[in-house]
Amino acid sequence: MGCSATKEEGTRPVCSADRYKLNFLGIYESFWDVRETSDIFKPQVPPRCIQLWDDPVLPTPRDCQSFRARIEGVHSLLLCKDPTQPDLNQGELDTSYLLTVIEKLTSQTNLIKHLIPNDALWEVHKKQEVYVGVVHCRVWRAGGWVDVYVDDSVPSVANSGGIRLLSYCHDKDELWLTFIEKAWARFWGGYTSIEYGYIHDTYLSLTGGVYDAIHLEKTRLKPGDIYFRIRRAISQGAIVGCAVSRKHDGVYGLTAGDTFTIEETYQVHTQRGKEIHLLRIRDPLGYTLWKGPWNLNGNEWASLPPEHGDILTSVNDQEFIMAFRDVIAYMEYVCICSLTPVVDQDGNKPVQLRYCTHVFGEWLGKTAAGSKKLLDNPKFSFTIPSRGFSKDQAPVSVGVSLLQFCKDRLEDRVPITLRIFKARQQKQGMLIEEVGETFEQGFQQTLRTLRLRPGRYMILPHTAKMNTERHFLLRLYTEFPLKSIKWIPSTEPLLLLKEDKPLNLKDLKCTLDCCEEVWGRWTEGLQGGYIYDRDFDLNPQIDISVPEGDRTRRQCS
Repeated sequence: MGCSATKEEGTRPVCSADRYKLNFLGIYESFWDVRETSDIFKPQVPPRCIQLWDDPVLPTPRDCQSFRARIEGVHSLLLCKDPTQPDLNQGELDTSYLLTVIEKLTSQTNLIKHLIPNDALWEVHKKQEVYVGVVHCRVWRAGGWVDVYVDDSVPSVANSGGIRLLSYCHDKDELWLTFIEKAWARFWGGYTSIEYGYIHDTYLSLTGGVYDAIHLEKTRLKPGDIYFRIRRAISQGAIVGCAVSRKHDGVYGLTAGDTFTIEETYQVHTQRGKEIHLLRIRDPLGYTLWKGPWNLNGNEWASLPPEHGDILTSVNDQEFIMAFRDVIAYMEYVCICSLTPVVDQDGNKPVQLRYCTHVFGEWLGKTAAGSKKLLDNPKFSFTIPSRGFSKDQAPVSVGVSLLQFCKDRLEDRVPITLRIFKARQQKQGMLIEEVGETFEQGFQQTLRTLRLRPGRYMILPHTAKMNTERHFLLRLYTEFPLKSIKWIPSTEPLLLLKEDKPLNLKDLKCTLDCCEEVWGRWTEGLQGGYIYDRDFDLNPQIDISVPEGDRTRRQCS
């Protein structure tokens, strides 16, 4: 996997545009690996047997009993019969977060078929097909799909009248949901290890997509910006999820950890002219009955003019209305999940970032530099060409995702940051200037979407603390193939330019918006040391003159 190395880069490769291949989701992908160490993950080997297989890694729990499903026509039994209105039921395990995601994916038949394909159920023995009860599923992990094999036993709680341990459909002949959850348990280490979880990480593992997660207590985003992101995401078909904070268990009928999806946004005005943002929220299990402001029987509806009466009529079963300010107050996080990053649309022309460039890297040794030695971290450059990519040097949409490899489903996260710089190559080195505002994230993935003009850019991913060694995956989403992505060696001279900021000098206010570079080096005879050293005057000396007259007056006002 990856691209071949060039002489200029030594052992490090350069990724070219002819490496893209179309996947089953309609996304063109290319892969580039610059890691020196290998991934320690060991994929499951397909079981080979000539009789009914019992999975030794995931046996039926002692307090459960099970029956063999004996699936013979897998897709006739496994596919959801009505994807628009799936009727999903939670089993004895608390996996509401998993059902929240799966419910939104049921309409994507090609994805469900990829998660649980029609194979591996039969073996040929003595020229005859023998049913061995192996169900083949898939989970996305760190840039690729991983095969997971489980047996066809369906566990239920003993002496409970048939209560299923795993989730199931109302039509119990539909077993696709049960076996996806069973494969989920095998992949993560057992039935008890899959209770409780996050919507965004689950979506990532079931689709290979991206997410933008916002921790509502820690974020620096303003509520208005969060509302705009939610509204834009829903308009573009993304899944928007949220979960109840532990601090607000029991408040207005909420239960800590319960997960929902946000289906629609409404911007309304009361009869007195007050603007209010409302959200229509869905509970896939139908357990939550919101009792707070703007519940279906609330007095607040009387404050709206008659033209907003259609909001209540749009509420379906298992849905309720909630004010956006209450979502900010009572939810732990909001996450926007999609196959490709959600970006601002360019007028009437839809923007589709269908090209994804994968770059596998690692923080290792000196490159595990954290935020203290920022420029010692791994660095990569890419170029946005002006031809075929952008007309008239207009900015284009680019999405960049940074995913850290984690050993555990819920833990083992470290704060990560994704920095992007505008780069200008000079004879003596590279001038870099940071683009946009960066946020440190404690999630498994962080995502940035930007509007960039044609030119060269540098990506610098890093952890918060030094010596935090682990693998990572960068994914660059663009409208067209990227011409080249290069690894920047540690020997490359870099000059970091700060963002333009006003400089106040008494009554003058100046903006430092001009930069003149002067490059040099300390050689023998030009190494005078610090200012208190006797030979300080031997250091290189540069004569600088400041223009006077009209030019100076124009720059300072």
